[in-house]
Amino acid sequence: MALKKVIWLTLIFLFGVMVNHICIALEANNESAITKFNSSYKRIQSKVMIRLITNPTKSQLDMSAYDRNPIFYNPQRTELSHPEINLKISELNFSNSLIPSSIKNRFDQIPLSQDDRLNPMAWQPMLDFLTEWDYDQSLALMEINAKVSKEKWGNQSDPKPFQQIVTAYINTKEGEIWVKVEFDPRMRLIDADDEDGDGFSEIYGCIDKSKYSTTLLDYLRANYIKKALSSEEVNDYFYKLSADWYGALRTETLDMTVNRPWPTDKTEPEILKELNGLVIKDATAIIRGKPYGFSIYNIFVVNETEKDNSSKNQSTNDVQQTEKFTASPEKSDMSTNVERFTYELKTWGDGDWDKWASQVSDFRNDIEKKLKERPAEIKGLIGKDDFLFFRGALNYLTSGDLRKQDNNRDPYPAIVDYSKQLKEKGIDFLFVIIPTKAEVFPEKISDFAPKNAVPYVTPYTRKLMLELSEAGVEVIDLYPSFIEERYGNKGDEFLYMTQDTHWSDRGLQLAAHIIADRIKQYSWYNDVCKQPISYKVNTIKFTRGGDIRGMLPDDEKVSYRPMKLTAHQVLNPDGTLYDDDKSSPIVMLGDSFCGVYQLEDPKYAGLSAHIAKGIGMPVDLIMAYGSGPNIRQRFARLGASVISQKKVVIWTTAARDLYNYWAPWELIRVP
Repeated sequence: MALKKVIWLTLIFLFGVMVNHICIALEANNESAITKFNSSYKRIQSKVMIRLITNPTKSQLDMSAYDRNPIFYNPQRTELSHPEINLKISELNFSNSLIPSSIKNRFDQIPLSQDDRLNPMAWQPMLDFLTEWDYDQSLALMEINAKVSKEKWGNQSDPKPFQQIVTAYINTKEGEIWVKVEFDPRMRLIDADDEDGDGFSEIYGCIDKSKYSTTLLDYLRANYIKKALSSEEVNDYFYKLSADWYGALRTETLDMTVNRPWPTDKTEPEILKELNGLVIKDATAIIRGKPYGFSIYNIFVVNETEKDNSSKNQSTNDVQQTEKFTASPEKSDMSTNVERFTYELKTWGDGDWDKWASQVSDFRNDIEKKLKERPAEIKGLIGKDDFLFFRGALNYLTSGDLRKQDNNRDPYPAIVDYSKQLKEKGIDFLFVIIPTKAEVFPEKISDFAPKNAVPYVTPYTRKLMLELSEAGVEVIDLYPSFIEERYGNKGDEFLYMTQDTHWSDRGLQLAAHIIADRIKQYSWYNDVCKQPISYKVNTIKFTRGGDIRGMLPDDEKVSYRPMKLTAHQVLNPDGTLYDDDKSSPIVMLGDSFCGVYQLEDPKYAGLSAHIAKGIGMPVDLIMAYGSGPNIRQRFARLGASVISQKKVVIWTTAARDLYNYWAPWELIRVP
């Protein structure tokens, strides 16, 4: 008996060791570890969302980003004045937007095949995808979307929707679109279940087939559900996602070169606690947002896909030289800047900045009034002639002296310190402030705008630029040239996209021309560019909905067709597409204004590409969406040996980030 007991105990021990090794092996497997972590995910509590994408189609990527994401849940919302709504499920058809007889309470009650169930589509990005494809064919779906989100149940003052269509499914057999409508946790609809237990009750319904065509369904299946993206296209997807989210959700993309594995020693303690030891070894993208005063992380892990560079390297016969602008760029040396800023101050302020501000006080007061009248949760404001404006950019217009901001938000010390450090290492420095759309088109947002945008509506930005210049920082001043270009050389395209925060092809080419002209004035330029490359361009036409359009309530969004735009891709002499070069002695630091057109569709047509064309050699672009002042950290990570090879650092920043940026302007050491 004793021997049997020993053998039995030994077997139990060995089995325990084997199980333990199996568990360790599973934990070592990134996918298994993530799956285990996600099992405890709480939508209204978690600050980390991790998503695995096994087949990187557009539909799967969108579902991973938009489905039950805590970044969209504001825990600080007030209670409803009429929280108890006694409605039956059948009554929740939103003015027949959904077929009344189709309304179901549970997912297993809707008529879908197993394959149909495995292909959910995140409704809003799917609708944007269709809208950019064919606005007219998508209009009825947009109107249904607006009707559903518009119902306020007696709480008209609350700007956020109390229910939204969140997911769509195609019933392949019947050619139908079924949708899931999700209700705000504050809504207590007696008959609606919270089937998945995430705090949001939901119902399901079918959209009348007369509202969409079979062509639309076929397009979705072929291009949205089935088509897998290449590795390059996946990266492009996350660039665009970051750009779309930045304005409303205060997001930034983390530098993956130092965030694999993640978390790092710089990750917040509360995030480390939630992760409970989990380490993600090979995240594809990490987006951190701070929309509600605390950090929320989205981690995306995408299965590797075959890299397909054929579209980048292909030649094109549609080649032409870039059209040259007639506006003469300002020579951006410090003495010229000081003279210009001083002249402006004397002309518009009689030597006093506050007097200058009083000259445009009616305009600023009107902007403040418009901001107060518009609910703070809505980040997009409607201007004239289809112009849309970003709330953050308009807040910047109402700022006082930028040097008097508290909590280390004064940008001056960090910029001056950075310039001094670079100069001590023999590296030239250019600081470029990119004007906001409302500065260049003030009359599109207010009837009190000064005629022809003069005097300039941001005197305290001019004050900051003067003080930087006096401290030895060379500032490239784009604003006067933008105003001159706008009024002196009218073309078919505006300097900024009407429904987006960013500049257009025309605006970025003007900025590139000015910056390139300055680079060519350096004494070292001829030595590093002994044989200038004769780049060419390819004209590309494309459509874009616009990031501000995406910030509008659904019932307002319907009125705005996607913009029809033109870009000019920069090509190498052999017809292949230009790309930035990390070994270039000319480095550009920037945010989304450097990414737009360059890293997003149409690609290779952005600021860095056109600077390269202007100087005849590639540049090194270091950018991140939402990076603001923190982009300098990515440059520092290059290390002393790489940095020592650089001749000039061009740091671009959106003017709106000079005011009340969410992160402090820290002093960052240059290795």
